[in-house]
Amino acid sequence: MATPTLSPSLRIVPGIIETKSTTTRLVIPTSAQPAWPPFVRVGETVASRARQFPAHSHEGEEVLTYVIDGFSSYQSEDQPPEVLQRGSARFLTASTKSSHRIMSARGGPIRWFNLVTSLPAPVAGAPRVQSSEPPVAPRYDEDAHVRPLVGPGSYIASAGGLEVAEIKFEEPATTFRRIGHNRRGVVYSIAGMGTVDGKGIESGEAALAEGMAGIAIQSLRRLWVIVATGPR
Repeated sequence: MATPTLSPSLRIVPGIIETKSTTTRLVIPTSAQPAWPPFVRVGETVASRARQFPAHSHEGEEVLTYVIDGFSSYQSEDQPPEVLQRGSARFLTASTKSSHRIMSARGGPIRWFNLVTSLPAPVAGAPRVQSSEPPVAPRYDEDAHVRPLVGPGSYIASAGGLEVAEIKFEEPATTFRRIGHNRRGVVYSIAGMGTVDGKGIESGEAALAEGMAGIAIQSLRRLWVIVATGPR
């Protein structure tokens, strides 16, 4: 049975500080914006050696961990911890129950982006972690630095059809990103100021789009965003 086409819509939602942790900012889920399938959790966290986060489990989900600043230690299940630098990404496909954790490394604070999506159907095989490291040379697309993190053009493949890209602007410019009429998209602003289809967006906010062929992302002041799309 074909999935009904989504009605086109785009709205800006603010990041909310998680009540049980003053170091995590969420755009999904919040009281105003609960889980938005396939997106279960979207936000960013700051941690240090004094404030560590325990290992936690996922099942039937895919999880992107992307280091924005600092050096972190990432550990999956009982594997040895590995040090990640700024721009490193780890992608967990939890086909069955699997745990992981991220910790501060080298003594300084870390800041990372976290994205959790639900798998649309059971996935065969054991859980796996895929990796991506910062590129030596950036790729430029319409005056913006575009780095595919998950999906086409990247080193990471999603079992659930997720596609993720990082976009950085050095100067005021505009780029167009595909969404798809039967997909939902999240544009999360890490830094700077700009617009998404003419609607203003700043650091810690996100644009939620659905049922749209694509969106125009404009940088007004050094905009830096993560764009993620997935099937409804």
